[in-house]
Amino acid sequence: MKFTKTAIKGIEATGKRYTIFDDEFIGLAVRVGAKGGKVFYFVYRAGKGRAAPLRWLKLGKFPNITVEQARHMAKDKAAVVTLGGDPALEIRQSKSTPLTETVLETFMAEFVDPRLKASSAANYRSLIDLYLKPTLGKLRIKEVDFRHIAKLHHSLRDKPYQANRTIAVAGSFFSWATEMGYIDHDKVNPVAGINKYKEHKRQEFMTPEILSLIGETIARMEKTWHERQVTKERRTGELVDTITPSAAAGIRLLMFTGARLGEILGLEWDKIDLEKGVATLSDSKTGFKVLQLPAPAVAVLRQLPRMDKYVFPSYSSSGHMGDLRVAWVNVLRQAGLKSWRLHDLRHAFASVMVNSGASLPVVGKILGHSNPSTTARYAHLEASPARQAAEEAAAIISQAINNKPEKVKVQAAN
Repeated sequence: MKFTKTAIKGIEATGKRYTIFDDEFIGLAVRVGAKGGKVFYFVYRAGKGRAAPLRWLKLGKFPNITVEQARHMAKDKAAVVTLGGDPALEIRQSKSTPLTETVLETFMAEFVDPRLKASSAANYRSLIDLYLKPTLGKLRIKEVDFRHIAKLHHSLRDKPYQANRTIAVAGSFFSWATEMGYIDHDKVNPVAGINKYKEHKRQEFMTPEILSLIGETIARMEKTWHERQVTKERRTGELVDTITPSAAAGIRLLMFTGARLGEILGLEWDKIDLEKGVATLSDSKTGFKVLQLPAPAVAVLRQLPRMDKYVFPSYSSSGHMGDLRVAWVNVLRQAGLKSWRLHDLRHAFASVMVNSGASLPVVGKILGHSNPSTTARYAHLEASPARQAAEEAAAIISQAINNKPEKVKVQAAN
C-alpha cells in the first residue's frame, strides 16, 4: 500500500495483528493491532545478507505522528543503517544506561563518603540533592551534555558561589563516572567550557562593637536558660530567647580561637592541653593542625563538664554535636543583627590579629591556611598598624631633626 493519511485511516481491524508495508519507502511499515491500533515501524536488517538479524524499530503511533513524519524518520534511520549502524540496538542500550540520579547515589556511596571528610561529603550531598538531582536526575547518564550543565549554571546566576561549587561537584562526578565506565572515555566532560561566575568575597568584618553586642546577647540568653531550668517557665513568643550552655560555649570558642566550626565541634578532651593552651587536630580541613587556645578559650573549656570523649557530644546520637547555626540565628535575632555567618567570627578573629600588628604569615599559621593567598584577603587591614608605625617613626625623626645637632644622639644599628 502507498501510505497516505486516508489509506492508513481506512485500515480495518481483523481481530488479529498484521503488518502492511509502504510501497514508496522500503522498510516503512504499519503494524495493525487486533483492535485496530496502528503503529509505524522501520524494519531493516542489522548487517549484510539475509543471515543478518531483522530489526523492528518502533517510530510511533498513528495519528500521533503523520505519514510524512514516519517516512522522514524511517529515511533518517535507513541512513544510519547504511553507515553500518544499528539504531534499534542503540536505543535498547541507551535505555539500559542508568539514570543520572542512580549514578549520583553510587558516586556518594563509593567515592565521596569513603574518601572525603565528613564536612566535605555533607557539602557534596547538599549540592547534589538541591541542584544536580532535580535538574539532571531523570536523564540517562550518557545523555547529559554541555547544554544541560550550562542551563543549570545559568539558573544559579544570582548565587555565584553556589553555582560555581555545584559545577565543581558536577565536574568531579562526571570524571568519576567516566573512570567507572558509565560514560564513554572519548566523551568530553560536559562541564568543560563552563565559565565560572566571579565571586565577591566579603571584605567587611565584625567591629569590636558588634562582637561586644554578640557577647552580651549570649550572656543574657544563657542566663535566661539557667533561670528557666529553675522556674520551669516556658518561653512565650516566636523568638527563641535562650541558648544552652554548650551552644554558648561553642560560639565563644569560635570567637576566641578563629577556628572553623567543624574544628570546634570535633574537639576531643584527650587532644586538649589546658596548661599549654593548645589542642591537636589530627584531621582538620588542611590536615594536622595545632589549635591555639588563648586564656579566654581555656576559661570556657574549664567550665564545661567532661561527659564524653567529645567536648561537645551529641545528645541525640553518637558522635559530636552537628551544628550551631540554629543557635547562632537566634543570637543574631536577639541582638538585632542580620547577615552575619558563624564563619564571620573566624574573619573577625583574623582582622583583630592583623590590626594588632600580627603579620600575615603568622595569621595564616594560626588559622591553618594551606595557601598564603587565602590569608591575603586581610592584607588591606595591615594599613592601620603600618600607618601607626610610620607615624611613630616619623614623629621621632621629626623631633630629632628639629632639635639642635649637638643634642641629637644617633644610635648605631646592630
